[in-house]
Amino acid sequence: MFKALFSAFIITISFNGCFFQKPEFNFKNEDIQIQKCQEVKNKKARITCYEDMSSNNSIASLKLGIFYADNKDFEKAFNYLTSSKEMGNYYANLPLAYLYFQGTGVEKDSEKSLNLLKESAAKDPNAAFQLSKFYLKGIGIAQNITKGLEYLTSAANKNMFVAQKQLAMAYSKGLYNIKEDEEKAKYWQEKANNNKEDKTFDIYKL
Repeated sequence: MFKALFSAFIITISFNGCFFQKPEFNFKNEDIQIQKCQEVKNKKARITCYEDMSSNNSIASLKLGIFYADNKDFEKAFNYLTSSKEMGNYYANLPLAYLYFQGTGVEKDSEKSLNLLKESAAKDPNAAFQLSKFYLKGIGIAQNITKGLEYLTSAANKNMFVAQKQLAMAYSKGLYNIKEDEEKAKYWQEKANNNKEDKTFDIYKL
């Protein structure tokens, strides 16, 4: 799955560590179409279903982009993801940022990768989480702990388990030169412990 592929992006920026939730954007009509494809058990037939509706369904284009990235056809992946983004699907920004960052299927452009994450960070917690690492580690940009912490907190507030764990650790151990804060560390650890329904990555599942 794309999550495994994207782990290369996560590792590069030094991170240790059906139905999908869409908190701030309404894909209702597209959902109805997509659910028909997701009911198809045969993977090849499901891909064909996505392809049949990809010209006017941004979620189908997103899933096809991820499918082709998984299968290392990065040119097709880039085209489908770009189409999804052009149809207004901000979830396409994250995998597009990966392609630009790695230079796969497109010329390597770290600045473009960063800007794509900035563009969708307020809506997609995965983008906010990745962007936080750029700032916290100073990757391709001047290190800015304040901004990094803001993006990490934004992702955590949108119920992203791994962001909650990172905040708890950061406040507990003073990571990234963040001032240790036992109360905040406890708060975010409890949030993570009680987080049983993190669906923030489900949109990227095939």
